[in-house]
Amino acid sequence: MATRHASQNRRRLSTAMPSKMLKRSRTLCLPALGGTICTPSARGALLRGFARLRQFSSAASTSEAQIPHEANPDNFPKPKFWIPRSERKGRSVFVADNTMWFGQSRLKRNDRRCPSRDLNFTPLDWANHKSPYRRIRHMINIFKSSTLQRLAFPELSMTAGIALGLAYYNEFVATSAAEIAISPTAFGGATTAIGILAGFRLNASYKRYEECRIFWGDTNNAIRDLARQTKMWMRNTEQQARMLKLLKAFPVVLNFHLNCKGGHHLIERFDKNTDASFEDRVHAEYLAELRDIYTDGKDPDYHRMAKVKYNGGNAPVEVLTLMGETIAGSVGSVDAIYVRELDEQLQRLCGAFGASERVLRTSLPTSFTRHTSRLMFFWPNALPFAYYSALGPYGTVFASIFTSWAILSIEDIGVQLEEPFFVLPMRQYSEGIFDAVNQIGCNYEAYSIEAGDAIEVGDAAAKENLPRYSEKENQRPKYIRQSAAPRFHVDDTVATRNGVIRVKRAHDY
Repeated sequence: MATRHASQNRRRLSTAMPSKMLKRSRTLCLPALGGTICTPSARGALLRGFARLRQFSSAASTSEAQIPHEANPDNFPKPKFWIPRSERKGRSVFVADNTMWFGQSRLKRNDRRCPSRDLNFTPLDWANHKSPYRRIRHMINIFKSSTLQRLAFPELSMTAGIALGLAYYNEFVATSAAEIAISPTAFGGATTAIGILAGFRLNASYKRYEECRIFWGDTNNAIRDLARQTKMWMRNTEQQARMLKLLKAFPVVLNFHLNCKGGHHLIERFDKNTDASFEDRVHAEYLAELRDIYTDGKDPDYHRMAKVKYNGGNAPVEVLTLMGETIAGSVGSVDAIYVRELDEQLQRLCGAFGASERVLRTSLPTSFTRHTSRLMFFWPNALPFAYYSALGPYGTVFASIFTSWAILSIEDIGVQLEEPFFVLPMRQYSEGIFDAVNQIGCNYEAYSIEAGDAIEVGDAAAKENLPRYSEKENQRPKYIRQSAAPRFHVDDTVATRNGVIRVKRAHDY
């Protein structure tokens, strides 16, 4: 009787004892339980109760431990610029600059120092671009030009101030013999050299711009090929779904890797309306775009991409690694030749990414940039002294500003194009890649041959009325000597209308 009550007391205590005492209870007996010693059965019941208690406590905290800190959107500010696809309802996510007149379209700028960012051209955009009235339209929008707004201060303002000061000094202070001026003929050679230097700067930067656009085209083509081959050859639906999600996520991750704002150029680095850091606000936009692909937020791939990005790692390399894991996991269910094709497309994608990183991390020689910048500082500020003797006080001011703007604009456009990932509409490229992968994944239909469509080889030969030939194993052509003729098998010959044709094998050469 006492033993039964002791066992009941042990069960009650096993459910009420905190989990911290589990380790201690494994080594100590409980003398207070009716004055009896712990038997093996009682101790097993005690351990099972502790295990049940631990299971309940872990189940209560599962919801908090499922999503890591860096992958949980609740730990970061609410995304301000990304609009989920389910909420768009046909609206464009790209904020256009509505201040431009006569149909010119470009992304909205949040600062006068930002360059112009054109969206992908449509047939209507090409028609406006080639319009015979384009020069009139461009002159009407001249004061909204991003280049003019960037050069207005300090470059053009400094040139205008020097020209005004020179005109005032020569007209009201100095005598005719003490006027300050430079020979226009001597200064003309320097102006020619400056113009050639600015053109060379622009050409070198445009090559980088064109190269990066080619890289994005290669990325787009490689992802489309991978999506198509995934639907063609991967039979496992889970592997298919994982690969397609990774293909959708890659341009998003690449966008945030190549651009510090991830293409959301309206994000201000110093925002007075929030206490969140710039990095946290960018990471919130990053998570919002990925959650549009991984909707539940519980996918391990999503957690890995968020963790690498949050810790400052190379997120595109992580996505390429996940793709490699998926392809390697398909070995056995996918033919080896198709696995090789998938890996070749993955190498092609990795090559385009590596080339993009090369452009991102390598600028034009900084000594060339510094030298050009110094010349572009001295030349426009010396220009009023060359114009004054020929144009007088009023013409000097306007001619100096106009000539400085004409040459400095070429050099400024080259500086902006030197960093192509800050000018290209990369978010629009990402949207296009997502739509292409989604279309391939949804519309692809696997082709299957029905039983009635299969035709036997013998039936095909009968329909073609081909003559039947019988070949013996060691038969040799008459025109080949017996000693030189190699041996071949019966299946090395093919019957055609013209007779039997011998198929050459590797050992025949």
